[in-house]
Amino acid sequence: MNRERSLSGYVRGLANALSQQLGQNMEALGLTPAQGMFLHRIWYCQEVLQQATCAKDLEQFFSIRHSTVSGILQRMEAAGFLTFEVSELDHRRKCICLTQKAWDAHAQTERLIQKNDARLVAGMTEEERLEFRRLLKLAAKSMGVFECAPFPQPEKEV
Repeated sequence: MNRERSLSGYVRGLANALSQQLGQNMEALGLTPAQGMFLHRIWYCQEVLQQATCAKDLEQFFSIRHSTVSGILQRMEAAGFLTFEVSELDHRRKCICLTQKAWDAHAQTERLIQKNDARLVAGMTEEERLEFRRLLKLAAKSMGVFECAPFPQPEKEV
């Protein structure tokens, strides 16, 4: 019987290949995959949402314990990817600040993602690329995977 591979099999294969390449990139930068996710989330909050980020925000967003977040952030600080500053609005909060090393790592990772995106649609017409993106979004929505949602909005840092 000549049975075609399942859609789930194709998606899993693509996801594994993309994760492996991203993981190798993170390792070359001196980051674990978890640290890479933290770096991206902190960057997103600062650059896109224009809001300060603290450990509590990461705990809530990733649904993980304080001790896990604290350990990851301490290792990232020791590796020179971030620093902490006391919030001007609430002196009990320590805001996370990305260092130049983190900004550079994020930029390199973004270039890899763009390269992988281009490889995914290589050989497709512009119309096919748009349709592929539309169908991926529809499939993601059907599976309960939604686009990145922002943190609950805390008071904005001044």
